[in-house]
Amino acid sequence: MSAPVAITEPRLLGAAHCLATARLERHPVPRVSETFALANLDEAYAVQAAGMQQALAQGRRLCGAKAGLTSAALRAALKVDEPVYGRLFADTACLSGEAIAWERLLQPKVEIELALVLGHDLPAGEISHEQFLACIAGAVPALEINDSAIIGWQLTLMDAVADNISSGLYVLGDQPVPLAQLPTPNLLISLHKNAQPVLLDTSVALHDCLATGLWLVRKLARRGQPLRAGDVLLTGALAPMLDVGPGDHVRMVMGEHGAVECSFAGTTA
Repeated sequence: MSAPVAITEPRLLGAAHCLATARLERHPVPRVSETFALANLDEAYAVQAAGMQQALAQGRRLCGAKAGLTSAALRAALKVDEPVYGRLFADTACLSGEAIAWERLLQPKVEIELALVLGHDLPAGEISHEQFLACIAGAVPALEINDSAIIGWQLTLMDAVADNISSGLYVLGDQPVPLAQLPTPNLLISLHKNAQPVLLDTSVALHDCLATGLWLVRKLARRGQPLRAGDVLLTGALAPMLDVGPGDHVRMVMGEHGAVECSFAGTTA
């Protein structure tokens, strides 16, 4: 399997550096798709890869992947044939129940997701559905704290991809549940913000989440980035993004099969 190709073009490296600086300084920037004249999604992924190169060179560690644009209707509206993906870094993982410092973030929004935790390395080459299921240690409810580096979330799809699908932090429930113990075909999820219901017993198709996970691992394997035991897959938003601010508390419950929660500490100043 070929290794990921190093990005060397100054324009694309510049876009990646711009996004990284925006996060470091907590100062969102204009669309990099326009500032750096990104031509297409391939170039946006190249900027994402350049950002990953820079992060790894600084000693950060990859620990999984995330899918975006998993809604078929939204893809059709945007004339995109498949979901998009980004990578997860170990230093962005938070514990369930953690009070997350607002100072770590720029302009966060929360998505609820089903996460899959890998118990074994995925095999090299083409991955079958059966091989994929055999490698999953379990599923767990997750909160993804998306955090765009683009001013006011005024981003195009190319900006989102370049910015690692607006990846900020993520929070997992405490205990992955083996797939065999989950109800099929549907899970029931609920979401509360500050103890007030946002969603109650909303049905989610487990099959759809697994299909997205399989697409994600196959996509990365073909790009020379196979996933390993312990890695996490975020399989896409189960509801619209939720606005949050300092002092807010968010809790997601996955029926009788676990919960995940976090709060945001600090001020916007």
